[in-house]
Amino acid sequence: MQKYEAELSAIEEKQLILDEQLGKKQDELVAARNRQKALVSAALRLSRTPPEASVIMPGDQVQAMQAARALELITANLKEQAESIRLQLEQLQGLRKKVEKSRSDIENKRKKLSTEQESLRTSVAQRQLLQKTLLREQAKQSSRIMELAKKAEDLQGLVATLGKEQQRRRSEVDVEKEEGVAGNKGKLRSFAAAKGKIRPPVAGKLTQRFGASDGKNSTSKGIEISARAGAQVTAPYDGEVVFSGTFLTYGRMVILRHSDEFHTLVAGLSKIDVSVGEFLLEGEPIGAMGDKESGNRLYVELRKNNQPVDPAPWLRGIKK
Repeated sequence: MQKYEAELSAIEEKQLILDEQLGKKQDELVAARNRQKALVSAALRLSRTPPEASVIMPGDQVQAMQAARALELITANLKEQAESIRLQLEQLQGLRKKVEKSRSDIENKRKKLSTEQESLRTSVAQRQLLQKTLLREQAKQSSRIMELAKKAEDLQGLVATLGKEQQRRRSEVDVEKEEGVAGNKGKLRSFAAAKGKIRPPVAGKLTQRFGASDGKNSTSKGIEISARAGAQVTAPYDGEVVFSGTFLTYGRMVILRHSDEFHTLVAGLSKIDVSVGEFLLEGEPIGAMGDKESGNRLYVELRKNNQPVDPAPWLRGIKK
């Protein structure tokens, strides 16, 4: 889906450029035709004086010769203008073919993307149903996390609180293991070893860098990625969902706990498809962006030991 979204955005940008070129070429053609009309009018005015009139018009012989020469030059210029217009018409026709092909490509990509979106919606619904069956304690856990989030004053405080909650749950699991009740969810892959290979959570363009001014007398602790309407957001790497919901001014957001004391936060979602306690593999769906045609921004923050670090060097395909 993200591949189709990236390709579709690229084709749409190309379409805008082609439309602009098409408009300019049409304007150039109109201007060339207007120049040709002016030349034709001038030639007609010069040709209205018959050659024999120059004999009976004293003192006008030189002017008549000059007019004949001017008419000759205008005729040559008219031929050049006609050839120029012919070439411009060919270019215009070529551009129109490109525009039509681009529009056809856009329509095909949109159909493929729509098919993938429908397929994913079905898969997500099936997964959520399975999660409800498997994780009966999930509702209690999510409720407790949201209560803890209300008490946190900022993101750093929230991550610290989530860490303490994680330790508390681990101690409970250790007790349950001794009693032979707990299962093993598996070990997360090393996050530190994947630097430069982490998947961007959404297909789009980097619009705000780490450390840039956020317009509020402070600097950004993460990056922003501009995405298309309804873009799919996925897990950048294997991790456990430790927060899923709305927090302060971040809006809807998800926090993933990775190995090696790393956390990834993604905020600005319109829809969330995961719950606290779920373990996600790299590329699994987290949620989606809003339906606005423009202005969709995904905020991505990476933390190591609860301190923000620049995510860009960790992500593949992001211009630094």
